[in-house]
Amino acid sequence: MTTKATKIRVGLFALATGTLIAIVLAVFGGIRFWERREAYKIVFDGTVMGLEEGAQVYLNGVKVGTVTDIAVSPDDVRKVVVEIRVRHGTPVKQDTQAMMQFAGITGLKIIDLRRGSPTAPRLASGGTIPAGETVLDKLEEQATTLADRSTELITRANQALANITALTDPHKLDGLFDDARRAAQSFADASLAMRAMIDDNRVAMRRSIDSANRAVTEIQGVVRDNAGTLKGTLADMRQTSRSFKDLARELHQKPSRLLFSGSPPDRKLP
Repeated sequence: MTTKATKIRVGLFALATGTLIAIVLAVFGGIRFWERREAYKIVFDGTVMGLEEGAQVYLNGVKVGTVTDIAVSPDDVRKVVVEIRVRHGTPVKQDTQAMMQFAGITGLKIIDLRRGSPTAPRLASGGTIPAGETVLDKLEEQATTLADRSTELITRANQALANITALTDPHKLDGLFDDARRAAQSFADASLAMRAMIDDNRVAMRRSIDSANRAVTEIQGVVRDNAGTLKGTLADMRQTSRSFKDLARELHQKPSRLLFSGSPPDRKLP
């Protein structure tokens, strides 16, 4: 039979066990039923792989809460809405940003709240904390950009190589060499033709120059031999010109002399 003392011992054992379990859950599980919590939302662009419900939330490295829900945004499937709960009084500011960080080498992620300025107002419970960009995010973006540029450079290099290959094609080079040989031969033929033309006309040109020199010499001799006669002729022409000028002036002054006056006396030539 079960005695009264046995029942008391069983009850005390059960009470002690429950109390111990409650203490273990409160201390090691972080469950504080009496603690007030504040809820916030974070909207991430793209995947949040590695982040799970129950993940820790830190503020500048200090644990302040946990992740309570993860869901794809109903308005935009490219975005993910993460809900968190933090201890009441946690200084979440309006300029605070939420960043995903790796928790060790397991691949799991946590939420780290950063960059809240002291003068910024508090963010009310239920508000949305903007997502920030971590160093890993920047490195990933830069790596993507470098990969795109590398692909573009490789494409250009392939195109340049194709152009060089086309230019160094033996068949095309043979054609270029043939064209160069034909052009050189044409220049050589033209040079020979011009040289032959000059040789053929060299004697005729010399004869023409000699004839012109002889004609000039003869003209100079004629002028030299008849210098006196030419001087007298020029003097007569000047005197005749003066006589015509005097006659014209006299007729202009007395036109009637053209009809009534006798013939003027002969002038003596000088």
